[in-house]
Amino acid sequence: MLGGVLTGRFESGVGDDGQTIWANVSGRTIEDVITFNAVYERYGAVVAWVGQHTVENGVGRIKTLWLHVTNVPDGQEQSWMWFRNRIGADVFSRL
Repeated sequence: MLGGVLTGRFESGVGDDGQTIWANVSGRTIEDVITFNAVYERYGAVVAWVGQHTVENGVGRIKTLWLHVTNVPDGQEQSWMWFRNRIGADVFSRL
């Protein structure tokens, strides 16, 4: 995974009513630095992660910050565009 193209599927437990939703992901890496994104067409949303691969106590992890953006209808963009952005952090470990 390190040093090229990343593809896969992302499982999220934050769908409607707590149900699991899946999205295809794609991204790139440069050495230990990584970026990838998922498009949720059904929800009009895109999530992008950026972070770094680390090894702690012999366990590989990817520590990221993410930005989740949901589409705002054109007529509401001036008032609501920035309210539809969420920012957070995730840590991924190999299962």
